[in-house]
Amino acid sequence: MELELANDRQRDIRITDWFGQYGRRLLAFVRSKISDLEAAEDAAQDVWLQLTRQPDLEGIEQVGNWLFTAARNRVTDYYRKKRPVPFSRLTGEGDLESGFDGDEALADDLVFDHWLEQNLPDTLLETQEFWQELEEVLATLPPEQREVFVAHELYEVPFKEMAEQTGISINTLLARKRYAVLRLREHFADY
Repeated sequence: MELELANDRQRDIRITDWFGQYGRRLLAFVRSKISDLEAAEDAAQDVWLQLTRQPDLEGIEQVGNWLFTAARNRVTDYYRKKRPVPFSRLTGEGDLESGFDGDEALADDLVFDHWLEQNLPDTLLETQEFWQELEEVLATLPPEQREVFVAHELYEVPFKEMAEQTGISINTLLARKRYAVLRLREHFADY
């Protein structure tokens, strides 16, 4: 009984130390991916809860990698649960200033996370292998397409804001994102 209590105390101390070491960085990482503060805090808290439920902390060789992989998985979960954005809201304009005249197929070609949810198993999306593969495929895209995809899909920067910051038209940004999404879908279709 005493041995069990001593082990529990050591476990608690270890988790507390890790929280002190990684807590702020982990939350900052999640906040960089999820703009909603409450949702980001919930996702980070889920990571810590998942850690406390691990039966064997000794089996985790690099806790930092484990924590940030789990955080990436929580971010993926957040976006998979998020409803797809109607095309009319993608540009921040209600009048479809994009020039695509509300074509639903083109609108669908701009939302990658919705496609992932429908076409890939949850277990794959939660693996480090998937995220590494995504990073590798993103690296093969033309820089202009990659930058727009990452800004919009991962950091939720509105097209209108990107256009204002870069001086590039919304139509051009939409086209770049669309080409990136189509290339990513083509790559992940084999999965």
